[in-house]
Amino acid sequence: MRLGPIGTFVPHTALTVADVTAEAGLPDAKARFYRDYLGFRDIPRSPGHSLADMLTAAGREALRGTDPRGVRQVLYAHIGEDADPAGDDPTGAQLLDGVRTALGLDHAPAFSVGQMNCAAGLFALFLAEQLLAPADSGSVLLLTGDRVARPRQGVIPGIAVVADAAAACVVGPRVPGDRLLGSAFRTYGRFYRSLGGADPDREREYTRFYAPALAAVIEEALGEAGTGLDGVRWIVPHNVNRLSWKGVAKELGIPFSQVFLDNLPRLGHANCSDPYLNLASLRASGRLGPGDMYVLATVGLGATFGAAVLERGDERCDERENGRENGRGSEREYEPGNGRGRSHGEL
Repeated sequence: MRLGPIGTFVPHTALTVADVTAEAGLPDAKARFYRDYLGFRDIPRSPGHSLADMLTAAGREALRGTDPRGVRQVLYAHIGEDADPAGDDPTGAQLLDGVRTALGLDHAPAFSVGQMNCAAGLFALFLAEQLLAPADSGSVLLLTGDRVARPRQGVIPGIAVVADAAAACVVGPRVPGDRLLGSAFRTYGRFYRSLGGADPDREREYTRFYAPALAAVIEEALGEAGTGLDGVRWIVPHNVNRLSWKGVAKELGIPFSQVFLDNLPRLGHANCSDPYLNLASLRASGRLGPGDMYVLATVGLGATFGAAVLERGDERCDERENGRENGRGSEREYEPGNGRGRSHGEL
């Protein structure tokens, strides 16, 4: 299985961390904590776009140059909570049907996965591998994305500040791209109430458990891939926060600089989309060369820990994604402090 072109949607506009925490009813001191200690700065939000708009834009970028008739399935990964309980966004089958039609994929069956929360995006890559036989010339369009519908969804208490964003990728056995070498997932159901104050003792246990458990699942995926950390160029993470990743890097015994966190200050935590947004940026930066191995890693509330090991492949993906970065791309440059974004191109 190969992970090919990635399309992304990041809104033109952003809120400051203080804007988001104020909306959620949190005191100023919390804003300073999320900014100064956890590393968040500008949080993209899309008041002018629906979730369907976001997914369609990301999917269209990923499919550029691809014959849509070769797409066998559409697989949508999202957090488990309904996208918009107020009804402004369609949900479920209605959402996916609209996106499929907009992308010219009415022939491709679609389904979604969300029970693993933020780990669902990476688990969907594993599912895509199960959907296609090794000799299949077809592909799966993997969609990820969520939109903050209520102020309380904008903050994961003590952990992250949440952004609006979407990412999509084309995966398949014969898709030009990066080869999937191994993956691992572990769900620890005893932490289903690990946040929110419902079970303080369990929350404290989860805090201690988090870094060792994520390090262990990364090492398990590396074992399946037949390699070790010494062969890995990058850890490509979810943007949960800087402090958590410092703990994971220490557990793994690797330099913190090996964790790609360039996007965290300007993109925030985009739920299931983080690993793909970060991989698109890393590819475009030129810091991932042919043959380099990297690990996509994420955790979903509940608690599911996941990792996938890939080897960088065909540079044609870079050419397409560099075109997006420099033309209609996903990168955004924000003007700190005013809550408004300045785009490098058109979405």
